[in-house]
Amino acid sequence: MAFDHVEYVNDFPATFIIKDRIIPDINVIGIRNFVIYDSLMVLSTSNPEGIWSFISLPDLKSHGSFLKRGEGPLEFMQGPSAADKTKIVREKDQFVAYIYDFQKGKLKKLDIGQTIATGEMLLTLMEVPLPPFLSNFIMVDSCTFFIKEIENRDKQQNRYLIVSGEKTELPILGKLNQATLSEGGDFNILATNTKYSDVNKRFVEAPTGLNYINLYSLDSSIAKTICFGDKLTDIAEVENERPQWNRKIVFLNIKAFDSFFAVIHVNESFKEYEVKRKRLPSIFLFDWEGKPLAELKMHNHFTHFDFDFINQELYTFDSHSDEFFKFDVRDMLATLNRYN
Repeated sequence: MAFDHVEYVNDFPATFIIKDRIIPDINVIGIRNFVIYDSLMVLSTSNPEGIWSFISLPDLKSHGSFLKRGEGPLEFMQGPSAADKTKIVREKDQFVAYIYDFQKGKLKKLDIGQTIATGEMLLTLMEVPLPPFLSNFIMVDSCTFFIKEIENRDKQQNRYLIVSGEKTELPILGKLNQATLSEGGDFNILATNTKYSDVNKRFVEAPTGLNYINLYSLDSSIAKTICFGDKLTDIAEVENERPQWNRKIVFLNIKAFDSFFAVIHVNESFKEYEVKRKRLPSIFLFDWEGKPLAELKMHNHFTHFDFDFINQELYTFDSHSDEFFKFDVRDMLATLNRYN
C-alpha cells in the first residue's frame, strides 16, 4: 500500500519539548473529538440532543449545541464526527459544514454561522448521490468527492472519485488499492486516516498500523511514500503476527494545515496502548513536499489535537481519560516560519 517513490526518515531537523500545559475551562460532557477553524472550536459529543458543540476561542464562550440523533431526514442515526468525513469552510464570511451521513449515504449542509446567530439549526439535505457506510469521505469541491470503500469481501480498500455523480477511477489511486489481505484477514490492517489540503491540492494518508505515510495529488504531480525506519512494514507479516495484541498502533489523527501536515506518532503495541500506555506520543510535522520539519515531543497522552493559529496554541484531547489541555506554541511556530 505504497508508491514506488519511497523516502526514508530517521530524524527531524528540529525537536520541540511541549510540556507546560494549561487546563482550558471547557464545560462540555461526552467529548469524542474536536477541530478548530480560525477562532471556532467544534466538539463532537455523545449528547443525542446536541451532537456538536460550538466554542469561540480564546474566550471559550459556548455558542450552543446542535444536530440530533434519530431516524428523521435531518437527524443522524449515529453522531457525525467533526474531525472526519466532514468539511468546514467559509462561504460568504460564514462557516458552513458539509457532513457525510454514514448510515444513510447522504450529504448534509449545516450553516454554522446562521445557526449560532439565531440559535436555530439551519441544516439542509444536499442532492448528491453517495453510497452509505464509506470508510472515508472527503469533499474536494462541490462536485468532486474522494471515496474509500471496503470491497472484495473485506480484503481490499478501494479509493475512487465521484465527479458530478459519476464514479471515476484514477491510476494513482489504483496503486494504493492493490493492497490485499488474505481471506478472513483483519481489515483494520488496511485502515488509514486521510486528509486533503484545499490550498495545496494534495492528500496525505497515514495507515494506523504501518510505518509509512502516503502523499499524493489527483493530477499525479506528486506520489510519494514517507517511511519511518529502514524498510516498509510488510502487510503479510502484520497479518501473521501472533498474538494480535502485539500488532502496533503507529499513527493516529492526521491533520492538514496550509503550510504543513501533522500526525500523532504512537508506535506502541495494541496491548500496551489499550491496557497501559507506556510511550508518550509525538506529533510529526512535514511540509507538503514530504520534507520533515519538526517533532513535537509531548508529555501527555492524547488521541486528538489541533492548532489555534490565531492565538498560537496547541490543544490536545484524550478520549481515554477525557483530559483536555492547551499549550503555548508561539516559539515553535515562529521557529518553523524561520525555517520556511
